[in-house]
Amino acid sequence: MKQDIEKLLEKYYAGESTLEEEKALRDFFRGPSVPAHLENQAGPFRYFAEARNEQPSPAFNNRLANRLGSEGRIRSLTTWGLRMAASVALLAGGFVGGFYYSNRVSEQTNSLETSSTVAIKKVLNFDPAAQTSASERIQAVNQSYELAEVDQAITQLLINTLNFDENVNVRLAACEALMRLPNEPGVREALIQSLKIQTDPYVQIMLIETLVSIQEKRAVDAMQRLAQNRQLLEAVRLKAEEGLNRLAQPKNRSAS
Repeated sequence: MKQDIEKLLEKYYAGESTLEEEKALRDFFRGPSVPAHLENQAGPFRYFAEARNEQPSPAFNNRLANRLGSEGRIRSLTTWGLRMAASVALLAGGFVGGFYYSNRVSEQTNSLETSSTVAIKKVLNFDPAAQTSASERIQAVNQSYELAEVDQAITQLLINTLNFDENVNVRLAACEALMRLPNEPGVREALIQSLKIQTDPYVQIMLIETLVSIQEKRAVDAMQRLAQNRQLLEAVRLKAEEGLNRLAQPKNRSAS
């Protein structure tokens, strides 16, 4: 079974898997028998499964109904969920390969942390002469998870990769890495600024999710612009609306 799952992961990352094979991967990683060496690949599949059940809050749904009701275009909650699930499916496909290749690299190498840092900087320094592949850059991004400390140089390289890498899968991997570093200097501001300049819908959706997860209320203005931009993919506008709604909710307080 383990060998079959690893083959399916390779097909999934290469974009060659069928819908049935992708369902098999989701079911496998949601099950109780995930081997330890594959556990770090389970996140995107579990995230996808949870996102399928995501529903907008009543307040959000009422605002959306009021906005679209006069045009007779009110979407059902099920349709909303399917649209968002489709977006998240593609988003998950972008960074699942990072988890897979990171796992392969960690199994095959036992480099010292210092050499890992040097290797990450070498791959992500945007040297035109380097001619690195997208998979190599994803590997470098995910190697940052293994560092005991992430210095300012690594953080800045991840930010640069998020903003300027030509490959959307690499940008998604960089966003995922930065989501783990919300308290590093400059990261929160960089995520907000990135949301203003990104044009790929899957990166936009992931940035919205990231900023909401770290409760970055300074991102409200950027999300409002996305929510009001009729030229954007509808899934992005809806996600921005939902992000605004979630950021506006007060933090849970303990009952007195």
